[in-house]
Amino acid sequence: MRIFLVTALLVITLSIIFLVALNTDGMNEQQTYRECNKKNETISKSHQHYLLQFGWHIKSKCNTSKEVVDYYPELISTLQSGGLNLEPYNKKGKEATITTYTLKEEQQNGDKLSATIYEIDGKLIGGYGTLENWDPGIFSLSEKERLIEQGNIMGKNP
Repeated sequence: MRIFLVTALLVITLSIIFLVALNTDGMNEQQTYRECNKKNETISKSHQHYLLQFGWHIKSKCNTSKEVVDYYPELISTLQSGGLNLEPYNKKGKEATITTYTLKEEQQNGDKLSATIYEIDGKLIGGYGTLENWDPGIFSLSEKERLIEQGNIMGKNP
């Protein structure tokens, strides 16, 4: 019984830490969504090609930032569930260029979709998608058909 309580407490604590990290990102994403359509920046051809191979279409560039990949294991795991593997770069002092785009595709409820792409040392590493106000929050860019079948996004091409 004691082991069960300790395990339960650990799971709850890790969940709270993870949710706080996501909520902070969520606040930044809300601000990003408002700013996306105001920017008239050049869209990287390699990013456009990368997203098109999964069937996604860029509406506008939202944000580009740089950050050292020094993530907690929980965040690495979450990003991996979204199709982005940063494990080989984590805690090695590598700086990532992170670019977020609003996508032309639409959610059934009208909320926004975005794609975030990571580059390290000038090389495109991968990315993940985000559905605004959706749990679990992120998805693999290769899951477009599944999202259509589940009714999360509309099935037409923009």
